[in-house]
Amino acid sequence: MAFPNYKKGFSLVEMLIALAFASLIITTAGFVYISGVKAWIKGENQIEVQQNLRIAMNTLYNEIRIADTIDIYSSGRKIKLHYSDINLSEKSYIFDPFSKEIKLQDSSSTVAMYIEDLRFQYYNNLILISVTTETKEGVASRNYFFRINARGKKVNVVN
Repeated sequence: MAFPNYKKGFSLVEMLIALAFASLIITTAGFVYISGVKAWIKGENQIEVQQNLRIAMNTLYNEIRIADTIDIYSSGRKIKLHYSDINLSEKSYIFDPFSKEIKLQDSSSTVAMYIEDLRFQYYNNLILISVTTETKEGVASRNYFFRINARGKKVNVVN
């Protein structure tokens, strides 16, 4: 019995070439997806760290501006603000190195997270605040320095 001489389907070489192209496309798409996810995570972490830093600095800046007397502790990790307003009286902000948070000391409520270090100093009528952010995936730790003019306020450096 003779078989007809026409081809149906693909040869083995054609199948291998098609498989190689398909695997190349799938591998490339996988790498693009993975790098996109990593970039997304890095961006999310960077936004989170910067937003926490912004919240901390806005809170401290506004509270220091309305305070009448400011106590900066020599450890550099605590600041106590006294107000003439009877409703406010006083507030203390402290850095907790274990939780890496800036907290309102009396209520232990968190003001900002992802903080590696916080230091307060007083020099030449300026309150100097040094904040080091925490390292997160894709985001390196950075130091930020802020100065707040303490003109018209009584500032004490407490041991």
